[in-house]
Amino acid sequence: MNRSQKISSAFALVGIVLLQTSCGGDSSGPSHVATTIAANSPTTLTAAPGSQVSELPSVLVSDQDGAPMAGARVTFAVTAGGGSVTGANATTNTDGIATVGSWTLGPSSGTNTLTATAGNLPAVTFTANGADPCIPAAVHTLGTTTNGELTKSDCAYSDGSFVDFYTVTLTAAGTYVFNQTSTTFNTFLLLYDASANPLGVNDDFGAGSDSRIKAILPAGNYVVAANSLDANITGRYTLTSSAGAAGTVTNCETVFLARGSASTESLETTDCPRNGFYEDRYFIYLTGGQLTTVSMSSASIDSYIAVYTLNPDGTKTLLAQNDDKDGTTKDAQLVFTPPSTGFYQIATTSGGAGATGAYSFTVQ
Repeated sequence: MNRSQKISSAFALVGIVLLQTSCGGDSSGPSHVATTIAANSPTTLTAAPGSQVSELPSVLVSDQDGAPMAGARVTFAVTAGGGSVTGANATTNTDGIATVGSWTLGPSSGTNTLTATAGNLPAVTFTANGADPCIPAAVHTLGTTTNGELTKSDCAYSDGSFVDFYTVTLTAAGTYVFNQTSTTFNTFLLLYDASANPLGVNDDFGAGSDSRIKAILPAGNYVVAANSLDANITGRYTLTSSAGAAGTVTNCETVFLARGSASTESLETTDCPRNGFYEDRYFIYLTGGQLTTVSMSSASIDSYIAVYTLNPDGTKTLLAQNDDKDGTTKDAQLVFTPPSTGFYQIATTSGGAGATGAYSFTVQ
């Protein structure tokens, strides 16, 4: 739902003053007086320096009876930041709402303020942070809950959907889970490394509109992007995260990897089935032409590694595979060069049908 909801009135404004003159004198109906002015739109905004805010500030003016007042004069004025407005002198509509024509922030980073006044009533102040909303500034701390909201002032992807970026610092290598939930829209969650390379993406986890990314990651800085599946969607959401133990890849779930990842997992009968074999499947974003090494070792199963390219139609094509690292052990190692930049699938399995057991793997 749109964060900037306009308040509808249950009262019909007549705005007609009857002036009667008679021999006994004159009388007039009660006049409307602007008594209160309040923000009708969010009072905290964000936009890049020198650009216009996408969610225009507006106010609601009410009369002495608490009813929205039409025809009230409202003045919008820039009071800090060096920006400018159009439509500074506005008049409230039949719903008692006045909206500034536009608000362009000042050319430098920093705080911008805009006031709206009606007569002698206390001014309503709007604040805009002159910073690029597409540059991650907010911080999400692992293990905590962040309550956020997608608004029209947020950064927008090319598909027209709004996104909030959060930096996350992981102090140790491990398995991590990020969740985005909302009761008002279908969430879409993304994970990036510090260089803005995509690491994971999830549209729908479970039976509802929630999203989850499970990833095996080395220590470092990352960016979580809280997004919506559909374009031009605004609304509140919750972002949570947790650290999971190694060996938690189960039930053929979607798990993402980053370069430098390492973990100890286990092949189980609940893992992904493939012609009588069981395998864990990992997704990794690789740069075309960059040499990649995947190693797998186990004391209980005959290690086997396969790498697939992911096709646009949802199918996959075998790119490389290895069953025996050196011809004498049960370990496997696969050295390959991705032909193009994008997501690939790494499958860890066994050379023997139906085999289960623990194994370790690394991606370098």
